[in-house]
Amino acid sequence: MAVTQEFLSEQKPESGDAGSDIFSRLDHVVNQGWAEVHAGRLWKHIREHGIDQDLYQALMVELFHYTRHNSINQAFAAWKVSPENIGLLKFCYEHADDELGHEKMVEHDLRVVGLLTPDLLARAPLPPTQALIAYLYYIGFTKGAIARLGYSYWAETAYDHIAEVLTAIRQHLGFTDPQLTFFVSHQKVDVHHAKQVHDAIERYAVSPEDQASVIEVARTTLYLTGKLLEAAFDAYTAGRSKE
Repeated sequence: MAVTQEFLSEQKPESGDAGSDIFSRLDHVVNQGWAEVHAGRLWKHIREHGIDQDLYQALMVELFHYTRHNSINQAFAAWKVSPENIGLLKFCYEHADDELGHEKMVEHDLRVVGLLTPDLLARAPLPPTQALIAYLYYIGFTKGAIARLGYSYWAETAYDHIAEVLTAIRQHLGFTDPQLTFFVSHQKVDVHHAKQVHDAIERYAVSPEDQASVIEVARTTLYLTGKLLEAAFDAYTAGRSKE
């Protein structure tokens, strides 16, 4: 028999309150991580030279590769959750469903601007992209859903930090909203998702151990994302040097 929505909504998480301290520590780690990304060669290049189609393509390919795993590794992280913790399980399943198929938007956005070349998405992800994908599965396997909230915490609030790149894409490439469905759709829904993630951390990351894991996952996944961006830029510059 299916469990009704009313019954699920009545389930309460384990008592506790993460308090404000974990969020101040998370924000410090996230802001520090983004500062390091913004100091990298990719951001410097975009600020000084803008962005061309080849660089946009290189970035989107890596985005495609790790995005297509997000639904799976979010659902996978639920295996460490107690069956009694229905609220956290529900969060995992709903967010996994929300992430399902987002890589198709990346594929669409490349296609509509003529950048989806044959076999482009079949090539292997760059090593830092592979590392980010593998790390999120590792966290799901060893730590579980609470720790993974550290990744969701910064990922759902990333758009303020990448606004400079999105502005460059619009200005230098002339792409419009229908050609940027991945970014536009996420920008609209991530405000709601960010609140859900904040609430989940507040409700479930209660113990010092869980809080430390959330912070460490935030730090590590943002670090790996920065390396992914730099690797995509390196691939772009290597391609230009062969021309």
